[in-house]
Amino acid sequence: MDDENAPAFDPQDLDRFRLQGHPSVDEIDPDKIRMLPALAEDYYSNEIVMFGWEGILKAVLSGTRDKQSPLKILQEHETTIVREIYSYIANQWARHVKLTIPAALVGQCHDRTRLRFNYGRLNDAGFRRELIDDVNVTSNGFDDGFVAFSRCGRVVFPPPANRNVNMLPFIFGSKESLPDDLQCYHTLIEQCPYMADEVGKVGYLTVHESYVDATKAQRREGLHIESPGVFQDAPEDQTSFEPAVEHPWGMGVMFGTDRYEGGIFMASSVSNTSEVWDALVDKNYPGIVDKHGGCEYLRPLIGKGTKLQAGELIWMTDCTPHEALLQETSGYRQFFRVVSPYVSHWYADHNTSNPKVDLPKSVKIVKGNKFAK
Repeated sequence: MDDENAPAFDPQDLDRFRLQGHPSVDEIDPDKIRMLPALAEDYYSNEIVMFGWEGILKAVLSGTRDKQSPLKILQEHETTIVREIYSYIANQWARHVKLTIPAALVGQCHDRTRLRFNYGRLNDAGFRRELIDDVNVTSNGFDDGFVAFSRCGRVVFPPPANRNVNMLPFIFGSKESLPDDLQCYHTLIEQCPYMADEVGKVGYLTVHESYVDATKAQRREGLHIESPGVFQDAPEDQTSFEPAVEHPWGMGVMFGTDRYEGGIFMASSVSNTSEVWDALVDKNYPGIVDKHGGCEYLRPLIGKGTKLQAGELIWMTDCTPHEALLQETSGYRQFFRVVSPYVSHWYADHNTSNPKVDLPKSVKIVKGNKFAK
């Protein structure tokens, strides 16, 4: 571990992971990449995105037929005024969803100029990179965010043993802080490129090992983000991503590692059972997600997701949309997640205590069913 970060691999290998996470040539549209990062409202321009507001549309249309409703004055204007009202309502979330740059297509120079690889990095395309001045090179929060998730290595899972813990507190850098049956996961934790100044702080480990039937999901289905919940009061500036410094001519020569502060690391042992999106949701906008972070109705705004492969370790923010997918074939699945020290709430009825590690005094312990209405 160096003075800045704890790399999960040698800096010389960073370009290899960039290419492993690189979109295919067919997936790269330079004109669209050039627009990123962008609010969904701007990205989709004048397109009308229909999602999640069928109930409101029904209420509006019903009101035009209700003699007691002030909406009656809109009768016979369903294809004009009512359509405009619906379009406005249905697209209000588009101002609070941001489409981000795939991490493989972003970088920075020594002078802290951001690089964006509009044509990708494959073959000679890297030489056609774009230098963007006067912008942050650290992706942070919603307003200044430009990366939602990043691949940061591959892990090998230990032999399964039906382990199942959720948000178990442990000490970063201390194998002995883990219960004996979970010390085999210390290697995976150390492969997460967490910050050096997080050593000695309390992190939170989730391990779920179980047999999963085909057409079933082991973890939470449906599009959601992790905030609100354990991060509901956490400051935005404690979750950030900064791309590695590299050769300004797009030559794939890296001089350091990406930096990850806060956030979440996760991986699973089965391909195509987790999906994550290059998008950020403005968690501070009232009503955009439910109290558990659910945001299924935002799906039409966030573009195409990325299905993770077996052993693929990623970092993501607490505002990155993701979901568990139905397993294609029956079999054993292992899930691994490490949450940074910057949590605000810990749910006693859902999480796993650790007799070796106390919760920080700053963490609020919540009792009762967090899913109860």
